[in-house]
Amino acid sequence: MSDLSLDTLHYEDYAPHLNSKFIVQLQNGSTMDLELTQIEEKSLSPRQEQFALTFRAPLGAPLEQQIFNLQHEQLGSGLMFLVPSGQDAEGVTYEAVFNRPKQA
Repeated sequence: MSDLSLDTLHYEDYAPHLNSKFIVQLQNGSTMDLELTQIEEKSLSPRQEQFALTFRAPLGAPLEQQIFNLQHEQLGSGLMFLVPSGQDAEGVTYEAVFNRPKQA
């Protein structure tokens, strides 16, 4: 597993991992699988990095926004603030939005 922290990665780091699995450590000690279902680059400024990640979780996933501890086999692990953005018969979707200055 990588030593990188998920919250320091960029759009280009996540793009090859669309539809891959992330494991979430829940507060009660159990784990939950998330699938990265969408990666959307939103940068409109040459100095600002903006992108969003959408994940799908199984039914019964927590519906509160919170900081989750995520792990990915190739990308590493880290804390990520996820906000529930929808729920349907197949599960819950979460979104993580990144908006930060681009590194020179």
